[in-house]
Amino acid sequence: MAKTLKAMLLVPYMALVSIFFCYSLANNNGSRIISGFTTEIIHRDSPHSPLYDPSLTREQRLAKAKQRDLFHGRKETAQAPITRGNGAYLIKYSIGSPPKPTVALLDTGSDLVWTECVPCRTCVRRSVPIIDPGYSNTYNEPSCGSRECTEYEESTSCDVRSDTCGFKIEYGDGSRSEGTVATETFSFDTAAGGRISFPNIVFGCARDVFNNGNDENGNGVVGIGVGRASLLSQLGYDKVSYCLNPDESVSSTLHFGSDAMVSGLGTVSTPMTKNDVFYYLALEGITVGNERLVFDSPEVVPGGNIIIDSGATITQFPTKFYFDYEAAIVASINQVPVRNYDTWRLCYSQPISLPRITVHFKGADVEWYADNVFTSVNQKYECLAADPMLDHSFYGNVAQVNYLVGFDVTNNIVSFKHTNC
Repeated sequence: MAKTLKAMLLVPYMALVSIFFCYSLANNNGSRIISGFTTEIIHRDSPHSPLYDPSLTREQRLAKAKQRDLFHGRKETAQAPITRGNGAYLIKYSIGSPPKPTVALLDTGSDLVWTECVPCRTCVRRSVPIIDPGYSNTYNEPSCGSRECTEYEESTSCDVRSDTCGFKIEYGDGSRSEGTVATETFSFDTAAGGRISFPNIVFGCARDVFNNGNDENGNGVVGIGVGRASLLSQLGYDKVSYCLNPDESVSSTLHFGSDAMVSGLGTVSTPMTKNDVFYYLALEGITVGNERLVFDSPEVVPGGNIIIDSGATITQFPTKFYFDYEAAIVASINQVPVRNYDTWRLCYSQPISLPRITVHFKGADVEWYADNVFTSVNQKYECLAADPMLDHSFYGNVAQVNYLVGFDVTNNIVSFKHTNC
């Protein structure tokens, strides 16, 4: 969710926090934080996810994901930073003292944190209750002129009579969230069965939420982008990485701080440009077999022409480049393609014999394997995990599976290391 890109993205994973090791250091506010931690994440459509719908087939789940991906590309109008929409990572955490559990969309392209709060006139009833600030002794509503209020920038407003800071976020699909800016203690369960807490996290306590039918995101949003209000920034970290397993039923991992380093044999790195909270890379081309395709899409930001984000399931290219890429794939596979199967443009019967495919970023060549190029939509067909787009390009999460992908927001570098996630 970015201030300049009004989009809805899909990321199908749920985060269940487990801290493997930690030690402390001071953040900018002088409070003690852990130097880093690792989180287990599971696919949103895993049977372990509270959003899992056993009545849907894998083909139906992928079709819904693809529709949401395409929908996000068509949405180019919003009045404030916007999240990616349903799917995405869900993070399980607790708010308040005593802590009350909740779940929210874990958004790598957001600089905002908000959750539904009591009283909420329009919130959707879910399996996890919404937060009631009246039960917490660490809840606080900062004044209009405070630092905490200004973290939300143009999304905030001031009630002069009560000297309280409000927020209102409007999304490209007509969804919105509004309420009060507050601070609270956020807690995460550890792998050892303990709990670690972070005080004074700035967030939006939403009391009016209209989802426009988009009700699969948990109780709110936890942004881990690079903005001042993101959880990543508030915890004092400048590095985040993840390793996504292509098997929905197997855990993946999300790393913060010292745990998020990507290094060692096989690591390649490319410059990154930040535009508000999105991460842009410079894609130079893709080689399919012996054919190199030049990616000549103009820069959206200086040094960046494609967004890398776990927010999009499939990779989305400008129309001309997509059709060149699709043609190269067809020419390299000695099988009869299946065209226009359901919502998929190009499919093949399993198994598929692929040529070597290399993605060329500035200074970094990333090899794509079968799980990065195709996705299994059912027991019969594998379909190309890419689509044409008229506007912005996205490097989707299928393209990133079985890679440790790290974002260093201080040195502006994204690193890739092929890994068995």
